[in-house]
Amino acid sequence: MARLRNRAGFALPMAILVIAVITAALAAAFLSTNAEISANQAEKGTERAFEIAQNGLQQFLVRRSEPGWCLYCGTPPTVTAESTKVVSNGGYAWVVSRRIHPSTATNDPAVYFVMSTGVDTTTLLSAGGRTFYATRAVGTYARWNTTVVNVLSGWTSLSGIQKNGTAGVISGVDQCGKDTSLAGVTVPSGGWSTNGGFSPQGNPPVDSNQTALQLAAQTKIDWPSILAGSIPADVEIPPGTFPSASAFTDTTYWPVIRIHTNNYSLPNAGRGIIIADSNFVISGSNMWNGILLVGGKLTSNGNNTTAGATISGLNVILGDTTGAGVVNVDTSVANGQKSYVYNSCNVSRASQRLQSYMAYPNAWADNIAIY
Repeated sequence: MARLRNRAGFALPMAILVIAVITAALAAAFLSTNAEISANQAEKGTERAFEIAQNGLQQFLVRRSEPGWCLYCGTPPTVTAESTKVVSNGGYAWVVSRRIHPSTATNDPAVYFVMSTGVDTTTLLSAGGRTFYATRAVGTYARWNTTVVNVLSGWTSLSGIQKNGTAGVISGVDQCGKDTSLAGVTVPSGGWSTNGGFSPQGNPPVDSNQTALQLAAQTKIDWPSILAGSIPADVEIPPGTFPSASAFTDTTYWPVIRIHTNNYSLPNAGRGIIIADSNFVISGSNMWNGILLVGGKLTSNGNNTTAGATISGLNVILGDTTGAGVVNVDTSVANGQKSYVYNSCNVSRASQRLQSYMAYPNAWADNIAIY
């Protein structure tokens, strides 16, 4: 019978082989684990970068006109490109707007492509011998919206107007000379009355062919949103105080002034946008250039002038707030000599800060290449 004999040197190579196999398996598992961790970090970083990019895009569309918010912004629609950095928790987004179609007419607005590149700075990734942060880009096509107030006439009142006396001018003829003539006065059916035979100027002088609700829809003013704060105010009364006459010596100062006080009286001349929640009074020789948005009754006494656009009785838009089946907004009153005229230049200048990008529906994309 064959006899088994010990073979010298067999155990050591076998041990080395086993150790090598185990080492290779451990190394492969380690590399696989690291690869999975890196992949998870990259995926999470990409998702965070996406959220940062989307947040930056939305903030740019909403906040671009806030004073000092946009770092490198010009004056659309003439500007061809503008950009800013939007800092978020855990990263930042660079938002760039580039004009791809200039404005050629009122009904042909400038078109821009707004791209936001989000960068997640919470985790430093590595691949191919280099390190980097996760990035993601989103974008949308948007038009530059310049129509922020739908001006129907020199003075539009959803609650009607009572004119006392024959002196003064209420006109829808553009004082700036750049727009067609509008109606002198626009009120609901039966909402215009005068005890002195006064006649406004415009095309037509008085437009009273609609009901109050129809007229409210035609103004296209989202009054509930404005009352909720959709238009940021530079001055809010209370607790603030109305800017002094000396403040308006700066001809570039066109503030948005929000007034919560009922029956507040304009203390001095000025310019910009006044948003009065309820009744508002203009007395004496005070003048206002820009836009007046009055929720309640506008009472005009004395020899005062408003050049721009005046809209009163806007609380009609709120509907029945008393439960009595009626909208309780008093008729606006114009006493004595006054001038309420349409001025498209003052309207445009006052609403400049409210002009904004309006994203086109179904024009958003998140598959934008980053180089």
